[in-house]
Amino acid sequence: MGLFKKENCCICGGKTGLFDKKCMDGKVCKDCAKKLSVWFDDWKNTDKTQLENQIKIRHDYVNIAKMHDYSKVFGEFGVILIDEDARQFIAFPDTSSGLFGNQRKVRSLDDVIDLGPDIINFDQVEDFEIDVTETSREEKRTVDGQQVSYNPPHILYMETFTLRLKLKHPYIKSIYIQLNDGAVQIHNVGRRLWTDPGRKLAAHLLGLPGLVKEKQAAVYDNESLLHAFMRSDYEMPDYSYGFKCSPFNWEEIRRYQYYLAMAREIQTIITGKGE
Repeated sequence: MGLFKKENCCICGGKTGLFDKKCMDGKVCKDCAKKLSVWFDDWKNTDKTQLENQIKIRHDYVNIAKMHDYSKVFGEFGVILIDEDARQFIAFPDTSSGLFGNQRKVRSLDDVIDLGPDIINFDQVEDFEIDVTETSREEKRTVDGQQVSYNPPHILYMETFTLRLKLKHPYIKSIYIQLNDGAVQIHNVGRRLWTDPGRKLAAHLLGLPGLVKEKQAAVYDNESLLHAFMRSDYEMPDYSYGFKCSPFNWEEIRRYQYYLAMAREIQTIITGKGE
């Protein structure tokens, strides 16, 4: 008698392995599990019939997804495809393959659909959160073989932009979509500095396109707070999103703006309102 009792898959009757998932009615083999949503994780409260229905629904979704007109496509690591007219979207958490995510398994809309989509209605989104995860470390210089701090200190900030959605859906409770493939890395002289005017300016500037100096007069009131903080060479105030603007970190600050604007545009499209 073996140490472990062997079980057949409760869906197809095939063999299951030691680490295969288990639903309310028994184990599910890897082949059947691959037919389920990448977002599905409520195994303990799901029975065989519910899993079979999910597999059938997802099979039908493939043909439906191919008929959609995806007017908006966002994301580099995770991806979200939005049909604004149908008020529906499909999404995946990771479109790369390989240990370090350096091989792309998605190069077109057809590739995304071939992964097996879940069609989600806008009105199934109960909560929408934009999560900007920040980590930092101090950068030092070598003097006489020793690592010493700069004065003021130089800090490298690494930013990751993730959407977290809570759903009222037949088999998906929540989804998350990381927008940037590789963190935004901002080298800053001194610690990140937030001020109330800086926060307000950043919020206002977020919705503006890349302005050039010649066009500023047509956009800003000369007496406005926005104009007072503008610099002739830059579109951003001195402290943009809390970072000190300089040629050294300008491009990465723009990337920060790009992903944050992307996240808020997705939020506005799906929920009808921004933060």
